[in-house]
Amino acid sequence: SAEKPQSEQSQLPKTDSLSKPKPAKTEPSFAHTEPLVELNSADTTALISVRGIGSKSAAEIVKYRDLLGGYHSVEQISELKCVTEQNYEKILQQIYCDSCEIRKIDINFAAPKVIARHPYVSAAALRKIIKQRQLKGGWSRIEEMVEDNILSEISELRAEGLDTSGL
Repeated sequence: SAEKPQSEQSQLPKTDSLSKPKPAKTEPSFAHTEPLVELNSADTTALISVRGIGSKSAAEIVKYRDLLGGYHSVEQISELKCVTEQNYEKILQQIYCDSCEIRKIDINFAAPKVIARHPYVSAAALRKIIKQRQLKGGWSRIEEMVEDNILSEISELRAEGLDTSGL
């Protein structure tokens, strides 16, 4: 029988007794294999390593984190315009929050300008905070701010970055 041309012969990798065959390259699976990225300490480079986050989104995530004092929940990134619904589910599987990294604002002593920068504090709430703080000296619990009609119960849940422990 005629011998097959070299190109038609099956090619097997050459191995000797000292070398091991290389494993076949596989496409990355959707299953998450990289370590999770912690939102409150990650820089933009770490955030860009998350599938679904580009350089502009990473910068927005860090900027918003700085305004909040830190994320208390990964779901807070959905508040950003740069995070699309399409990417949101992908991103959630790759991130987590360490609440120990939150930098709280001491609501009883912080300057009004500092409190005003917080995204969850409206101008009306800021006026009430300053007025009530002058009248009663502050609060020992966030719930007291709800009782004083400064924060609604919904705002209370979002106001994790405000601290009343100064008294």
